[in-house]
Amino acid sequence: MPIPYWAGHYIGLPFVEHGRSIYGLDCWGLVRLILFEQFDTVLPSYTSNYTNTYSQKEIGKLVRNESSKWHSIKLGEEKCGDVIVLRMRGEPMHVGCIIGDKRMLHIERHINSSIESYDSWRWKDRISGIFRHGELK
Repeated sequence: MPIPYWAGHYIGLPFVEHGRSIYGLDCWGLVRLILFEQFDTVLPSYTSNYTNTYSQKEIGKLVRNESSKWHSIKLGEEKCGDVIVLRMRGEPMHVGCIIGDKRMLHIERHINSSIESYDSWRWKDRISGIFRHGELK
């Protein structure tokens, strides 16, 4: 699955706690922006569900537990637009948007948004799950 041309538009966006616009995003804000702009899927903001990105394990739980809206996808069956939930500090608290070729767009504190392989040594053992929103085909 090739990486889409539009992915480049999301590289280098700045990190901001609870950010929900191109002027600053946290990891959920980036996923939310991509799914809205590229897939016409509106996701809740969730800004009141956590205080900062270090306590963001609630985001991973929300994606995993809203089974009526999110469907679990087996590793190897993922496609562009799926959301990957990753463990940090042992908890599922980081999300990224899969864009193809085992790559994800994501953003972290002190690091602008970037494309990174979720099959890399840094991430492959941290995958908590891959999910597809019900509105995506």
